[in-house]
Amino acid sequence: MSQTIQLNPNLDIEKFSKIFQNVGRVHIPEILTPESAQKLYEALKNDVPWQSNFNDGEKGYTLHQIQIDAMDDVQRHLLNTHINEKAKYDFQYIFNAYSLSDAREQKLNQHLYINQYLDFVNSEEYLDFMRAITGFKEASFSDSQCTQYRAGHFLSDHSDDVGGKNRLVAMVMNLTPNWRPDWGGILQFIDDDGHISQGITPSFNALNILKIPQKHSVSYVVPHAGGARYAITGWLRKGQPPKI
Repeated sequence: MSQTIQLNPNLDIEKFSKIFQNVGRVHIPEILTPESAQKLYEALKNDVPWQSNFNDGEKGYTLHQIQIDAMDDVQRHLLNTHINEKAKYDFQYIFNAYSLSDAREQKLNQHLYINQYLDFVNSEEYLDFMRAITGFKEASFSDSQCTQYRAGHFLSDHSDDVGGKNRLVAMVMNLTPNWRPDWGGILQFIDDDGHISQGITPSFNALNILKIPQKHSVSYVVPHAGGARYAITGWLRKGQPPKI
């Protein structure tokens, strides 16, 4: 499969690297060529076989579309009530997702255009770019999942620091056009006093990079949001890449 996704050749790598080194995160607008970003957005909107992801404590669950369609209104209400009750006091999330890394490992849906993104973030060009921005010369591979936040979706505060995963930074490739900040879905950074130190609105063709560990969340998407919040998230990691 030929790679057609390309970095914007006019990026100021030195500028973004200085920001990352100073604050441990950086927002890079116009990260891809316009053609690359548009094709990815269209693939997310039209082709991805979305699944509903949520957790109950430390255990994660995935509902496939056929399972979602089989639920009646009472079952949906009970599930949403349970999730919202758990969110009052514990780590909780619910959003739609599709793991490009898992699909590659399981050899599922490899004809879809969106799979080229996984090849892109594991190309030497991209890895060298990330090493230059972050200073992590030991970075060796990336993993990726597509995400879609709709009304009622959220991701409560966490740090992405999972034992054994060897994660260096988290990466959020935003591909949402015309998003208003009052619709929610804001990437929020939380300081040691429990205050939101920074909030980044989803924007089209922009990459957010954040050093791990770092406490952050995605705010609740309100019922009147005028569409879905699309992104491809993942982690830059060190160590031996998986054999696929």
